Amino acid sequence: MKPRRSKHSTDLDLFIDFPATKTHLAEVLGVSRSTLVTWENIAFWRIEAFRNAYPKAHDGSLDRESPLSPYQAWILSRVGRLMAQLRRSERVKGYIAKNSNDFSRFKYQQAFQQLQKLQKGA
Repeated sequence: MKPRRSKHSTDLDLFIDFPATKTHLAEVLGVSRSTLVTWENIAFWRIEAFRNAYPKAHDGSLDRESPLSPYQAWILSRVGRLMAQLRRSERVKGYIAKNSNDFSRFKYQQAFQQLQKLQKGA
């Protein structure tokens, strides 16, 4: 993988409020698009809720070319942080398998609600 443009780009969870393309997310996270696609593949094959967040095409297949949802962007920021910490995709895959609750929609909604409370209090 190429070095990140910003060393600390995945230190915090990413919360966006709109669907975003992989190119845009790569820019926000300070990585190349190919790196983001690698992270997306890790998430796609290991996190069912991430996979199910894709819209369905008219033939019933998943439309992986569509912009990613805010939940999916959050997942990719977490996968990116794990890649920075664990350095190898096999370790990241193992972590996801053992800690699947860390990537659930419920966990995302909890974190998002906490962020909103903090913003209201500021």
